[in-house]
Amino acid sequence: MTTTEIVAFLAALFSMMNPIGGVGIFAGMTADRSSTEARAIARKCAMASAITLLAVIWVGGELLRAFGITVDEIRTGGGLIVLLIGLGMLFNKDSHKTSDAEKKQTTNNDSIAVVPLAIPLVAGPGTMATVLVAAQHHAGMTAKIELSVVAIGVCLLTGILFSFSKSVANRLGDSGMAVVSRIMGMVLMAMAVGMLAVGLKGIFPVLNSVG
Repeated sequence: MTTTEIVAFLAALFSMMNPIGGVGIFAGMTADRSSTEARAIARKCAMASAITLLAVIWVGGELLRAFGITVDEIRTGGGLIVLLIGLGMLFNKDSHKTSDAEKKQTTNNDSIAVVPLAIPLVAGPGTMATVLVAAQHHAGMTAKIELSVVAIGVCLLTGILFSFSKSVANRLGDSGMAVVSRIMGMVLMAMAVGMLAVGLKGIFPVLNSVG
């Protein structure tokens, strides 16, 4: 992978995971926990997210082939998912991250690090689709290692931000968090359009002759 491709993947993954926007949600879900418990949950969340994304990078392609799914189909479906999530972020909605049932469970679970925080808050369908498309586009061993390093790095950053969620949320405030979410929503929408364009041209080759 070139430096440009690595930076592009980093930007896409960071925007998709949106750790800054997720800080407020994490703070709300851990409001009744002590600082020590909240940091432990943040660490477990980062670890679970990293394991999930690494699994997608290294064995996602085999799963695609087992189900007879092409990369272009994943790219198109993933583009739709990313587009919807970007629209939700643009209008400052978090319904794509956690369902009402999952939110209610947070008061009963001893640990919410894996569900719903790691999945689907951090490593949700859109994030998995973004990683899977990148892994299939850059199929070499070296490329997969580079993708893995980037994924682990973003997960670590997410864990750090979540560990200091209360301080970060207080500093940015509701308006600051909303601005960040909207900016990343616009970035995701632009990337989604690109994913859809490439995916649809792969599924319908006739589109390559249009325009």
